[in-house]
Amino acid sequence: MTSYIDYLESLSRKQLMVMLARQRQEQSQGIAVVGMGCRLPGGLDDAGSLRTALREGRVLATEAAGVPSDSLGRPRWNLGAPDLAPLADRLRQGAYLSDVDLFDAAYFGIPEQEALHMDPQQRLLLEVTVQALADAGLSRERLRRSSVGVFAGAGPVEYPYAWLRGGLPDGGLSPHMSTGSSPSAFSGRIALALGVAGPAITVDTASSSMLTAVHLAVQALRRRECDVALVGIANLLLSPFSTGILDRAGMLSPSGRSRPFTRRADGHVRAEGCGVVVLERYADAVSAGRLPYALVRGSAVHAQGDRPSMSVASARGQKAVIERALRDAGVSPADVQYVEAQANGSRLGGQIEAESIAEAYERFSPDAPPLHIGSVKANIGYLETASGGPGLMKTALALAHAELPPQPGADDLDPDIPWQRTGLRLAAAPLPWPAQDVRRAGVSGFGFCGTNAHVVLESAPESGAGEPDLPGPWLLLLSGHNEPALAGTARRLLHRLRESTDWSPAAVSRTLAETRDHLAVRYASVVHDRAGLLRDLARVADGDRTAVLAPPDGAERTLLLSRLARRHLAGDPPDLAALWPEDGPRPPLLRLPGPALTGRRFWPDHHDWT
Repeated sequence: MTSYIDYLESLSRKQLMVMLARQRQEQSQGIAVVGMGCRLPGGLDDAGSLRTALREGRVLATEAAGVPSDSLGRPRWNLGAPDLAPLADRLRQGAYLSDVDLFDAAYFGIPEQEALHMDPQQRLLLEVTVQALADAGLSRERLRRSSVGVFAGAGPVEYPYAWLRGGLPDGGLSPHMSTGSSPSAFSGRIALALGVAGPAITVDTASSSMLTAVHLAVQALRRRECDVALVGIANLLLSPFSTGILDRAGMLSPSGRSRPFTRRADGHVRAEGCGVVVLERYADAVSAGRLPYALVRGSAVHAQGDRPSMSVASARGQKAVIERALRDAGVSPADVQYVEAQANGSRLGGQIEAESIAEAYERFSPDAPPLHIGSVKANIGYLETASGGPGLMKTALALAHAELPPQPGADDLDPDIPWQRTGLRLAAAPLPWPAQDVRRAGVSGFGFCGTNAHVVLESAPESGAGEPDLPGPWLLLLSGHNEPALAGTARRLLHRLRESTDWSPAAVSRTLAETRDHLAVRYASVVHDRAGLLRDLARVADGDRTAVLAPPDGAERTLLLSRLARRHLAGDPPDLAALWPEDGPRPPLLRLPGPALTGRRFWPDHHDWT
């Protein structure tokens, strides 16, 4: 310490000010959300489908969902079993995922016996992480050259109940049950599967877990403990008895719907799902050509211990965590235009939170500037431990597109929330973002054991795109870890490109060559126009992977691409410098679907919850 003080005393006033300014810049720099992946109820399996559903104001019919089924069409629970029959009505209400017994163990190099004993929440996190990395334009090979942090939220692990419900299977206990059912494996499993090095941390703060993990990831990026951070969480409702416990506690909605901030709010409906985001320092993202959805400007985690009991919401605690996050972001409360609330459907909880938001964001006046609030739980149910995932993604997408999605229930406002005395509002229809320049929003997550988290997001600066198009021909490189995966990857790309016109063959070529892992089963072709690219994708999607190389017309670029295509088919990595010289123009990178995964069934068939 003495030597450091001596060093500081040796600096001039100007040198000291520059050093402190740099430190402040490091500690407060924006953290970019560069990639997203999700698997949510209602078939929402990427950021685009989530935004479309929210913009259209879709609400899942959770009140009559029925029992979820597996890949064989069998119900997850036998509601005729004597101990499940009393729970039948509640178990039929929910927002569930189907086919959670499927997993592509081969893609991750996981032995079948180990995969069988892995908690499906771990499996889901792995597969959605692959999707998020593709959305960010980051390959595993590139990640292994960086320091990568993994920050995972974890909640109840209920898979062992399925294993032991009918007694031990014939094979008895397995050593894989230890890591397969440990919450600490949520982060470690991702780091191992990707082969990356850096901090790997699992947190459980109940419904604030995702935002708490984001808070830790942002700190690690600012301290340069890692260069990229993967933050994710999953929630699956595998045991029927946890639903019975929450019903006994009076938390669940008798009507089977989450209706936050409305007159008819009567509790929450349970939901499943997974969300993963990829974070990176903004300067690094821009340097790499990645376009962020939004920036994390600040965050905070706070627990208010002086409350009557464990599950009682603390208005003071909610207000405190928001104020701390705003200070961390260096943002005035009046400069925030939207808050994605924790509100899960509890009427009293929504009233407490609405007033806390109004106080913390200084909107407790009828003359205050409008502050829109909302909660994605009204659309897809309450993902409980994983609920921060879709809330964060919804808000980042709204910032990216400068549009507030409608909030279901805006026509049935809770009369006990002081709407007329505050600036709080619900959007009844898609609205242009209220701010014209910098857009800002807050996201809340409140754990039922008292740990609250709040994240302040900001719109990313507008960035000029690369060349809209470059003269062809272009190289189309595809791969998969097996034949069905290659065909599935081509099918996913074909679907995305057919439904969009905002792409060029040059941009598709660069994205697939530069941001994808090049796996064992490969395809290559030289394409000359958009129609040709779509035609080749359709062929591969139908199972034909015969390479289509350009005829020897003598053109230098045609000969180069044909040679590179043959090298790709022989197993060589792409020569990016030959494709896109450093000193030449480059097309922009695109957000394209990642590799298709080919799931197999991994489930304890000796049990059927009877």
